[in-house]
Amino acid sequence: MCPNRTKTAPLITIGSNIPIPLFGLDFLGILDRGTNVLEVKPITICNLYCKYCFVSAGDYQRNFVADSDYLLRWIQKAVDFKQDDSIEIHLAPYGEIFLYPEIEQLIKGIKTLQKVKTISLQTNGLLLNHDLIQKLERWGVDRLNISLNSMDPNSCANYCGVKSYNLPRLLQTFEEVLQSNMELLIAPVWFKGVNDKGIQDIVEYLLRKHQQGYTWPKLRLGIQNYLTYKTGRKIHRAKMREFSYFYQILQGWEKKTGLKLKLGPDDFGIHKTNAIMPNVLREQKAKVKILLQGRWKNEYVAQFGENWAVKVLSRINLQPNQEIKIKFIKSLLHGNLLTAIPSE
Repeated sequence: MCPNRTKTAPLITIGSNIPIPLFGLDFLGILDRGTNVLEVKPITICNLYCKYCFVSAGDYQRNFVADSDYLLRWIQKAVDFKQDDSIEIHLAPYGEIFLYPEIEQLIKGIKTLQKVKTISLQTNGLLLNHDLIQKLERWGVDRLNISLNSMDPNSCANYCGVKSYNLPRLLQTFEEVLQSNMELLIAPVWFKGVNDKGIQDIVEYLLRKHQQGYTWPKLRLGIQNYLTYKTGRKIHRAKMREFSYFYQILQGWEKKTGLKLKLGPDDFGIHKTNAIMPNVLREQKAKVKILLQGRWKNEYVAQFGENWAVKVLSRINLQPNQEIKIKFIKSLLHGNLLTAIPSE
């Protein structure tokens, strides 16, 4: 475990005892972007302390975990609302999915949902082992998205904020996933001016695997453009690229290598569906009830209507069950996220 606040921050279990809605928050619950893919976030704990983490996992003053039965009820509600027969459930927490203690119950429960056709997981892969890979295959996982930012273990350790990084073990994990019925997507982040060689080495690794017969869609490479966010950590000296230039580079590499590197919604069967969204607009005011404090000192979770949680940012201390008037400062269709501040 990396040296972060995870060991000292209290862990709050969301479930029947603390039944907050699981629509509306970015860090816990179910995130919908108006497509057939539902992002599920069951936990906020991570085993790494990545220098580029855009959500600052490991710095939270309070961590959260959702009870699997409670979470499954909300997933079922989301799937029913979608009215689509090809739903993908993508387990992508603000942390590491294999630290979720009820991972088996969650995956098995998702597998029973009739309209769910794909189960995918986002992970750093360092907690995977032979037995767990076999279990994931048996439970019905279809794809693992595993992050890797260099083929040099020292660079990987540096980016991930840890003393050592077992790259040989992770590469063995790749081999075992490729030999299973699951698909593998290697997902590096390209830090312009920092891991340029690392990205090229990963592309060469993929070429070698393709020569061994592991091709699309069994093995994919999803290079991500490095972006910075106000509340996230940042890689020293790394620069952001314009997306047009980023895709231009990938297109050039595609022509040179024959690999598919520019990935889009069609490559994952993503299409538009009914959007799970609240009937609110930015700047709109409403009354909400404070449920509990969030991850940070000035962050609170409030209830809005029956199905929605709202992240309330306040410099004034708020108390559970306190009813306040708020103004929405974020209401997104593509993300069904609600953020607000106290209002007069």
